[in-house]
This record gives sequence, structure tokens and C-alpha cells, in this order.
Amino acid sequence: MNPLAPFKCAQRVLMALAAIAGIFLTAGCGTSGGPIIVKGGFSKASLNGSYAFTVKGYGLNVGSSTAANFFVEGGVFTADGNGNITAGTDDFVEAVGSTTQAFPGSAVTGVYSIAKDGTGDLQFNFSGGGAEVFRITLSDTSHLYMEEEDGFGTSAGSAELQDSALLSTIPTGTFVFRTHDVFVSATMGTMAISAGAVSGSFLMVQNGAPVTGSIGAGGSMTAPAGGRGTITYSVNGLTHSAQYYVVSSSKFLLLDTTTNILSIGLAEQQSATAFSAASLSGSYAFGSSGETATTFVNTVGVFTTDGASQVTAANFDSVQDGAVASNQTATGTYLIDNSVGNGSGSFTIGGLVRDIWMVSPTRAYFIALNGTNVEDGTLDQQTGAFTNTSLGTQAAFFMDGFDATGVDALFKDRAGTLVPSGTTSLATNYVASFFDINAVAGGASLNSFSGSYSVASNGRTTTVLNGFTNNIVLYLTTNSTGYLLQADAGINMSGAFAAQPTQ
Repeated sequence: MNPLAPFKCAQRVLMALAAIAGIFLTAGCGTSGGPIIVKGGFSKASLNGSYAFTVKGYGLNVGSSTAANFFVEGGVFTADGNGNITAGTDDFVEAVGSTTQAFPGSAVTGVYSIAKDGTGDLQFNFSGGGAEVFRITLSDTSHLYMEEEDGFGTSAGSAELQDSALLSTIPTGTFVFRTHDVFVSATMGTMAISAGAVSGSFLMVQNGAPVTGSIGAGGSMTAPAGGRGTITYSVNGLTHSAQYYVVSSSKFLLLDTTTNILSIGLAEQQSATAFSAASLSGSYAFGSSGETATTFVNTVGVFTTDGASQVTAANFDSVQDGAVASNQTATGTYLIDNSVGNGSGSFTIGGLVRDIWMVSPTRAYFIALNGTNVEDGTLDQQTGAFTNTSLGTQAAFFMDGFDATGVDALFKDRAGTLVPSGTTSLATNYVASFFDINAVAGGASLNSFSGSYSVASNGRTTTVLNGFTNNIVLYLTTNSTGYLLQADAGINMSGAFAAQPTQ
């Protein structure tokens, strides 16, 4: 969280400088009694180049040590491959009551460390004073998960290596985008971008009701500097201003800076095809999360279509407001709108309706139509046949959400590794960062657990982690990559995992 309040800067600098060595003293460590497993071939050299990132979380308001709220954050940073952050820009937006404050453009430098399993710490030192520390886990040299762990807040998100040849180039083409305004709305649609002009169409769900329309022809993008630029576009009569962060010619990240908006998102170039029902054919794993009227909702699952109109089989696990629906089975229907051919449509599983917008025949965004919930996510086509041997590669993972309710309520995030054997045994090493909304304070803990797993033929994987939980559920998209959920009553946490290179 960006510490721009002058009276807090000195305190934050001192804590951040000590954080990499001693952050875990803020909370007890969990363990199953076995040794911490460290596998892999990562080092400081694995983080090398310019990266774009976005996170969302909850933590202390800027200028306060007693009040906290939600925030979103994003930016770009450059790592030198030797433990130093040599340049960067951080954008930070927080919700304080009914207003939104944006603090864009803070220059950052810093340091980082990487262990051989891809885990480590990333510290930003801000030009105006103060610092921020993230726990990170690399899935490869181009992708990493990250969470704030310095005690001032907790957050979860990811970073991706930027294409160094495109750091000053405006994206071009048709992109499918998705954004999520915390507790307010979920939006997806298309952006046609040409020479900095932006037009397209959208679908937004707010207060339980979907709204569709055009984002107009008046949108625009500035040329990025250092991989960071500005975009404006209109949704449902409101003009949005946002920072965008270039990843490649086919992807950029978004952080909204519009007043009273608390939103991050992404856009991916749409494949050049006229979409129809046949475009959504086969088996797809999915993950989604969002907010309800009181707390959170998290869902993971898999479904299979016939390429025409039917969802022939589906399994899903969901936790809403701490109530678990485990291993639900269903069938349903789906529709991809042939009349427009832009990839928009819907699918229904067990009576639950989701609007969908396809990026390609193998990937799509969706928004759940479930009362007044604000829930959205992604789905990816599964490849391969799944057995216990499918889960045989160490993977990076993150989880985001809420742990417990009432007096024990904690916003919590996790980042670390899953270490499967390829037979039946499983271990995990991760850091959990948290923020206590009652004590208005945060911390972090290092955890290590071991146990077992079992993979079903549809990719649904159940786990037993001794001393932790028997209810982490995974849905595989490929070997050791997919979505995961903690299906324990009173806990709303889900995320994703991605296989690391085999060592």
C-alpha cells in the first residue's frame, strides 16, 4: 500500500527494511511437523526486466493508523536480475468512506530476493519516503503471484514480464476486457483499438441487473511511457479514466482511477474468428470470486459442452458468505450469439446463469448472474487426461479472500508453492498475509503442511493437508495448472495455480 502520508513514512521505512528478514515474527508459523520442501532452479536472475502488476486488498488508509478500507494498486517496475529494483511507477487508489483517492505516479526503487523454489520478497522504496513489501512466487521468469505482507495491509494479485519492444507502443486490435469494481459491479466487453482510438461494446452487472451497450467512439489511449499509459472509455453513461500497463501485443492490465471506482482488470486480444456455439466445445475449468451483500462468494468448477447448445456435465464447489456447496453436479444449456459473432453469450449450470465473452475458443471471461452478487471470473479449456500422475509438477499458487467471521474476521491472502509427488502425496509452503478488521492491524506467517491428494477424471482434485484442512479443492486445466478453493465453512478463499518449469 502506497505510504504517502508524511508522518507515517519514517515508521514505514523502518518496518519495511526489517520486513524481509523478520516479517514472520508478526504471527505464528503453521507446520505439519515435516521439513520445509524447497525444490526448483530459480534465483535472483529469474526476475529480470520490466514487469506490469495489479493487486487488490484491504489495509490502513493513507494518513491513518486507526482506519482501514479496500484499495487497488498497480504499476510497473524493473528488476536487474541481481536483487535490485532499478525503476518503477506505482499507482494506488483507496476507498475512504464514499470517496476515492488516487495517488498515481510515485517513482519506486527497491530490492528483492528469490529462493530456488521461486518464492521471495519484493520491496518498493518510494521517492517520497516509505516502502512496501510483497511476498512473491514465480511460476516462471515471466509470471509471478504477489501479496502485500508488511502489516499495513494485505493484497493479492500478479505481475507479468513486459515485452521490452512495446513499452512505448499503443496496443492495436480487438481486445476482450474485464473489470471488477469492489462490491459494486462487474463489467466485460470488447475494445477495438486503432491509432489510439477506442470503441466497442460492454455488458455490466450492477445491483443484480445486466446492462448492455456501446462504449462509444470517443474513447482514447495515450502512448505508454515505460509500459504505462492512460485510457478513457465510457460504460453505461460514465466516462472511465484508467492507467493501463502493457504486457505484450496481445495483453494489457487496467487500474481505474475514476472517482468513486475501485477497480482493476485486464484485456486480451481476441482471436480472429466469428464465434458461434461450436466455438465453445469441450471441457472447461473455471474460477470466479466476488462480493455479496455481506461478505464474499468464491466458485471453482468444470463443465463440458456438446458444441451445439447443451452443457452435458458439470461439477462445481462454491462458498458464499461462509456456507459451503461441495461437489455439486449439474447439466445445463449455453448460447453463443451468432447474430453478432463477437463471442458474447451465456451458459447455465444447475439453474445458475453466467454471461460469457469469449477471448478465443480456449479461453473466456464470465459474470455470474446470482442475485445482487458481484462475481466474475475466467474459464480455460482443459487439455489431456487427468489421473494422479497429472499432478506431478511443483506449482506456484495464490489465494485471496476472507478467513472467519465476527470477532475473528481476517482479510487473508496466500502465496507459495504446491509440491505434488505425481502419485498421492502433496506438500505446500506458503506465506499467509492478513489484516484484522477488528484490531485494525496486519501481519504475516510462514506455513508448511503435507498430506495427500486424489485426481478425478474430470480434473477435480481433493486434498488432505494434515493440521491445516481436508478441503482444498483443485480443478485442473492442464497438468499442475488450474483453479483452487478452500471449501471450509466460514472461510471464503480461492485462487489459481500454475506449474513451474520442471527441474
